[in-house]
Amino acid sequence: MSRFNQIKRPKGNPELEALYRAAIEAGMEGSEPGVPSNFVTSFSERPDLLASTLGLLKGVVMGGVVPSTVKEMILMAIAMQNDCQYCSVVHTSALEAMGVPTEVIKSCASDPELKQVPPPQRAMIKFGLKTARDPKGVTDEDFRTLRDYGLSDGEIMEVTMLAAAGNLLDTWADVSGITVD
Repeated sequence: MSRFNQIKRPKGNPELEALYRAAIEAGMEGSEPGVPSNFVTSFSERPDLLASTLGLLKGVVMGGVVPSTVKEMILMAIAMQNDCQYCSVVHTSALEAMGVPTEVIKSCASDPELKQVPPPQRAMIKFGLKTARDPKGVTDEDFRTLRDYGLSDGEIMEVTMLAAAGNLLDTWADVSGITVD
């Protein structure tokens, strides 16, 4: 149960109504039609924080050039590493909806070697996991590995920001106590 009041239908609050519409249009609808996910409604007391968080999600998670499937694999692996139940379920469900093979999803969830993941994506996931867990431990060799797979500095920046965002999102989900939709 959420530790914060969750307003599901913000009648009479135009700012929150607009943010909820934007979240639903971005694919963040919860299990109830026309109501955003519990993640979104957990911010209902602070529309300003919701607006900032949606901006981060649109810019880093939903935007950019790294393929959505790879982003979801990175976020799911980080959620598993952080033991965030809400985010693990959300990102696993997203991968299933995107048609990612079950063996690849399972590999991202529980195989430290990521054997079922193709090498370029494996390198990106491992980089994301290391960035999330031990940012000071990231080395020039880690960067070289990604560059050897053809990633640009911009793509490496995107993976780095995604890892940082994953930690932020997992922390919010766990501290706020939101339940899986």
